[in-house]
Amino acid sequence: MESEVARFWGLLEPAGHALLESAGNVRGYETGAVICHQGEPSQHVFVVRSGLFRVTATSSSGNEKVLAVRGPGDIVGERSAVDGLPRSATVRALGQASALVVQPLRFTELCKRQPHIAWAVLTVVVSRQRDADRQRIQFSGTATQRVAAVLLDVALHRGVGSAGAVALSQEELASTAGTSRESLVRVLRLLREQGIVSTGRRRIDILAPDRLYELVG
Repeated sequence: MESEVARFWGLLEPAGHALLESAGNVRGYETGAVICHQGEPSQHVFVVRSGLFRVTATSSSGNEKVLAVRGPGDIVGERSAVDGLPRSATVRALGQASALVVQPLRFTELCKRQPHIAWAVLTVVVSRQRDADRQRIQFSGTATQRVAAVLLDVALHRGVGSAGAVALSQEELASTAGTSRESLVRVLRLLREQGIVSTGRRRIDILAPDRLYELVG
């Protein structure tokens, strides 16, 4: 999962928002809807307006890995629009979601004619690359960020989009998040106090997945 990655929409001025909105259309997506498949040649660009989207990649051995969770303000698919190469990941809606969909030619034209939009894209790409580099060196982030990331990851695989239960023991969660059980207890207490989760025997109810996303990002 990513940490402190720039949100594309927030990097733009109102004029940039207006230009992008005039260049695309907002589409709604139901739970599990795929907006792009790994390996396909499509080059549309998506700017998340509401909800969450899961980004996954499947290895040659068939193992699927969650690469990121994208939320409101994030841009998705910008690399294929820039380099013309096939999609490097599959993106699915987590719960009901919506995105501004921009045709690739319109997007590249905007980037060429509007330096502030191109700079926002570059800022996001560089930020994500730096984050990926840090993750390759070590499993970084605070205990709270790691636990939130694992809960989001598991929730995504279980199809929990707005609220729902994740069947994990504290031992399993601590092990997966790479933290001690003592640290996990403190993190869960903090999440409960903030109304983000509730806990029971081998059960963690996610009450506010968007808040988890904010903690990770």
